[in-house]
Amino acid sequence: MRHLNLGDLLLVLRNLATERKDDLLLSGTGKIYAKMLAKQQAQVEALPEAMRGGRPLAQQLGDKDDEHDGFGEAIYYLTEALLRLPTAPAALKESAQGVRDAFVPRLSTLRASYADEAAAASRKRHALDSRKAELQSIGVPFPVGATLYDWASSFVEAGEGLDKLLHNRSLVGNDGLSAPAIKVRSATLGLLSRFRAALVDEIEEDPALPRDLEARVFSYLDELQAMREQAAAARTKKPEPAAGEG
Repeated sequence: MRHLNLGDLLLVLRNLATERKDDLLLSGTGKIYAKMLAKQQAQVEALPEAMRGGRPLAQQLGDKDDEHDGFGEAIYYLTEALLRLPTAPAALKESAQGVRDAFVPRLSTLRASYADEAAAASRKRHALDSRKAELQSIGVPFPVGATLYDWASSFVEAGEGLDKLLHNRSLVGNDGLSAPAIKVRSATLGLLSRFRAALVDEIEEDPALPRDLEARVFSYLDELQAMREQAAAARTKKPEPAAGEG
């Protein structure tokens, strides 16, 4: 199983807990290991996506920054419209100006670094709470029934998301792995190996169990492993020399 990454192992654990659950629980070994497998799945799920073979952190940061800046621009331009509207009541203009000052005083603030935007999110969380009634008094065109509070909440949450992703990036090495991820992967491989060996022993000792139970429980894992081995072999295979070369 050395070619399986954490993303593969998570798929295996999910598969054992769902599609193969009936076969898993046919044996006494499966019943014993089911709780341990569920606990291990939770540990893998708790790791950042990039550590499980998901989207690279750089892509996640870019996507989260786009979300943050998009809501920020929407807040800026909506308050700009209210401030320019000749028929807007003075109280509404005052609220719009207060919201702008608190969240997006200038569009240039949305071009700050990820770290600066993340740091500002905690300050804006306070403004979100203190200006809740004011924000909820200003409607927005989408989604239906929403208020400026919804946009401001999404804006602040995206900034906090940047902070979390930056923290995750600090844990990931140049190879995309981290000490916690390596530890969880090793523990998962060990657990699956012990489970399989114990299941094989029980099948040999208990003639009442289906003879193909091991395959029924582990065929998905074996399929993923075969695919990874083929991919690894293709990467290391040397190209054939062209005609006339060599």
